[in-house]
Amino acid sequence: MNWLEALETELARGRQAEAEGNAGKVRTCARRSVGIVVTEYQGRTENKYGNDAMRQLGGLAADTNLPRGVRESAERLQSRLSQDFTSPSEHPLEDALVIIKFFREKLLL
Repeated sequence: MNWLEALETELARGRQAEAEGNAGKVRTCARRSVGIVVTEYQGRTENKYGNDAMRQLGGLAADTNLPRGVRESAERLQSRLSQDFTSPSEHPLEDALVIIKFFREKLLL
């Protein structure tokens, strides 16, 4: 399975989890989908964000060379749940798609 197929599979899992009301799985799938595209990007350039999705999200959030929307989406996705178990990312798949769109455009040029 190539990275595009893996990405689409993970996003589909996230959409299914969303339909089932499984917020934790939605966040996990959103994070993994970002990891897939960032890992592919780093394989073609340099590894500056890390080797796993959570490190990559932290690196993206801190990279001031990236567009603000990408950084903000990464920040929300990498954040832990609050004490009342709410996520800073109200729509994890939408946050993931902001990041994915940015890197897919770089990869598919």
